[in-house]
Amino acid sequence: MKRDVYLNNQPLEEALENFMRFLSEEGALTAGTPETIPVEEALDRITAGPIYARISSPHYNASAMDGVAVLAAKTTGASETSPRQLKVDQDFVVVDTGDPIPPDFDAVIMIEDVNYPDNETIEIMAEASPWQHVRLMGEDIVAAEMILPGNHKIKPADIGGVLAGGITEIAVHARPKVALMPTGTELVQPGSELKPGDIIEYNTGVLAAMVRQWGGIPIRREITVDDYDLLKKTMLSAVEEADILLINAGSSAGREDFTSSLISELGVMVTHGVAIKPGKPTILGVIKGKPVIGVPGYPVSAILCMDLFLKPIIYRKQGLLPPPVAKTEAIVSRKLVSPLGLEEFVQVKLGRVGEKIIATPISRGAGVIMSMVRADGMLRVPRTSEGFNAAETVQVELHRPLDEVLETTVVIGSHDIAMDVRGD
Repeated sequence: MKRDVYLNNQPLEEALENFMRFLSEEGALTAGTPETIPVEEALDRITAGPIYARISSPHYNASAMDGVAVLAAKTTGASETSPRQLKVDQDFVVVDTGDPIPPDFDAVIMIEDVNYPDNETIEIMAEASPWQHVRLMGEDIVAAEMILPGNHKIKPADIGGVLAGGITEIAVHARPKVALMPTGTELVQPGSELKPGDIIEYNTGVLAAMVRQWGGIPIRREITVDDYDLLKKTMLSAVEEADILLINAGSSAGREDFTSSLISELGVMVTHGVAIKPGKPTILGVIKGKPVIGVPGYPVSAILCMDLFLKPIIYRKQGLLPPPVAKTEAIVSRKLVSPLGLEEFVQVKLGRVGEKIIATPISRGAGVIMSMVRADGMLRVPRTSEGFNAAETVQVELHRPLDEVLETTVVIGSHDIAMDVRGD
């Protein structure tokens, strides 16, 4: 079998732009057929088009208070020194909050502002203004009004608005299905008895969670060993059942790395090799009109490449753009050396010292999953830079809320388990 080599070493922006443009031209970013679901189940789903009210809310003139409905004109001149008397059923009717206002009345007087000389009469000591304490028909929603626009992520309050508009079912974009295909003869399922050379396949658990977080549906395939024909069969099957295929491992140039050859045989390979660290062997392609991404097997590389290349596709297929990443300014705690020609992504711990936020680089190994667990944020080193000097100001992309970061205590020295226990 012919061994692969890197065909490209494209800058990140160029690789992503070329890939997204190719996918757009192929129709691979188009949202799937909308599906209709109950409104109560629509939280965090994306509207497939504008939602218009079928009825007004309220759909009648309603009392906003417990009290009596009156005709405002009949209360003219009422005051504490000259109370006005009104007759039951003739000049007023008793109403509770939400009751319809009878056609002959146009105001409500609160029950606590009414005196009852007898069972047939009330006394009022202030004039009522027209439509006081009345919710007019359509005060909240007018029939045919747009309640939600298309391509809108549904919030809890939106559900109430749609239901109030007389709608019980809603059309939403289908959630993109992402086939996650772990490859490697050395991989074993979590919980297996381990022997030397075995590697626990935990990447798929992480990647599936990321897909769900972005609104997609992960389809976790079984581990596929490094066999060309078996990999080909699995890839074709995965493409048939999913909207996007992500192949984990096999993207490099080793003797059992077949991903690029298979993508080229089955479809189109757009890019093999992106000028990033970690994640340089990333493969971007299309098979049967569907995006295919091959990412390295190392967890940090896989997670980063998912975020860079898969995330925008999942959002686009739901009619959205990825949300902006929260950032903060920080001071690098020590000199950080980086290779020229590669855009490097470095995980950092953050903490406040005085009025400054300090960023301390964490271990940069692509296989160190705990660097992602411990990281508060990530900084990018431009490919035209050799790194940052100590005390240099940088922009950090946050992995957790800034207010949590500001509560972090900065400790100088080696890692101590006692500090973990104390901080728990």
